[in-house]
Amino acid sequence: MKKIINKGFTLVELIIVMVLLGILAAVAVPRMTNSIRSAEEAAEQKFMGNLISALEVYASDEVVKHSVKKYPSDPFIALDKRPDDNKWNFYMGTIYHYRNGYNDGNYSMNEVQSWSYVTHDPGSGYCYTTTDNGDGTYNDQPSSHGCYEIQGPGYDGYGYMY
Repeated sequence: MKKIINKGFTLVELIIVMVLLGILAAVAVPRMTNSIRSAEEAAEQKFMGNLISALEVYASDEVVKHSVKKYPSDPFIALDKRPDDNKWNFYMGTIYHYRNGYNDGNYSMNEVQSWSYVTHDPGSGYCYTTTDNGDGTYNDQPSSHGCYEIQGPGYDGYGYMY
C-alpha cells in the first residue's frame, strides 16, 4: 500500500511567516507615512515658490503700467490659473492648503497648512530698500514701491518680505 504524504505548511511555519509580515508592516508603514508627508511639504514649497515668482512678475507688470511696484491683495490673482479651491484657498489675508482636499470639512489639523499674506501699498512706510554702503555695511531706506510679506511653514521657519 502507498503511503500518503501530506504536502503543505505546518501551523508553526504559518505563524512565523505572519509574525515576519507583521514586523515588516510595522517598519514600512511609518516610513511610508513620512514619505507622503515629505512629498506634500515639497509640493507646498514648490507651489509657494511659483506663487512668489508670479507675484514678482505681477509687480513688474505694474511697474511697466504705472511706474510703481504694487502687489495684488489676493495673491492667486498673479497666477495664470487659479488653484483648486478644495486644495488651496485664500481668505482674509491667509493662504490655506488642505493636504487631502476639503470635501466635507473632516480633516485633522496637521492636514491644513496656512501662510499669512500681507501687502503694503507704495509709499506706506512699511517697505524698505537695502543699499550697500561699499564698506561691508548696509543701509535700509524707505522705498516708494509696494511690498508684501508671506509667513508660514517652510523656508526654514522664516517669513519673507519683498
